[in-house]
Amino acid sequence: MFVQGIKAAGQIRFFIFATIATVAFPVAADSAEHLYTDEKVALAINAGVLSGQTHERVYAPEEDGRRISQLDWKYNNAAVIKGSLDWNVLPWMSLGASGWTTITSTDGYMNDDDWVDASQSQWTDRSVHPDTTLRYANEFDLNLKGWLLNEPAYRLGLMAGYQERRFSFTSKGGSFSYNSGAYTGEFPADVTIIGYKQHFKTPYVGLVGSYRYKRFDMEGVFKYSRWASATDIDEHYLADKTFVGKTKHQQYYSLGGKLGYDMTANTNIFVESTWSRTRNKKGSLTVKNRSDNYRDSYTDSAGIESSSVMTTIGLKYVF
Repeated sequence: MFVQGIKAAGQIRFFIFATIATVAFPVAADSAEHLYTDEKVALAINAGVLSGQTHERVYAPEEDGRRISQLDWKYNNAAVIKGSLDWNVLPWMSLGASGWTTITSTDGYMNDDDWVDASQSQWTDRSVHPDTTLRYANEFDLNLKGWLLNEPAYRLGLMAGYQERRFSFTSKGGSFSYNSGAYTGEFPADVTIIGYKQHFKTPYVGLVGSYRYKRFDMEGVFKYSRWASATDIDEHYLADKTFVGKTKHQQYYSLGGKLGYDMTANTNIFVESTWSRTRNKKGSLTVKNRSDNYRDSYTDSAGIESSSVMTTIGLKYVF
């Protein structure tokens, strides 16, 4: 797993160095005067890293909705590749599509806390799992932009879109402390303890703006939703149980920025960073016992949350 991470990081570094190397020749050959182009279609490909965390919670409605369990999944510097397409259909309207995916699995960390005793503020049971893996993460996004201002030097518009995002984790081995430390031990190192998946569906609205000065351009995007929905699946393999949570009407925020430089009238190199968060919201929980096919459902018992930061460098071609 660690070797895969090194190979992926090496691929990212090669992409960045190769991209930067291509800048010197066309910039030196071209004049310093910027040539504005009223492009119709823009294609971009970029690569970088993704870091973030997700949270899974369980509540007890019969006990005033108190939290009784929480699992925290964390990951850093997962190698990602992204592609995007923007089409200026009309001077006042654009269509956009983008998507990204992790290139390989990435090391992570998970801890699982339970609060069995309602009178105790600190957890009663905890397990920690350093051997945690982000197996994959991906997203696709479709959007429509309406331009309120559309000039060669600047643009400002409203946007509406839809995106889906997925995460998948597994945790092996680890250690545990139960009954407030009275019972401690370790799980077998090669045994998968928990598997976890999240799937977010998010229609959104937002603002988008850009500014251009000579060869440089900047862009900012803000997205907001209170209509996000999510599904998570937690597989407790040792207990032979599956927990399925579903939420609706979650709040989602995303803030992105991009800084680019025109190498030619049609080619642009850029750096992009995006922060996003889906806030926690209570929803339904279904518990399935795989050994006897027994299942039960509970309202306002599940909580799903996620946040991440992605930073990439890329190339854009317009025509």
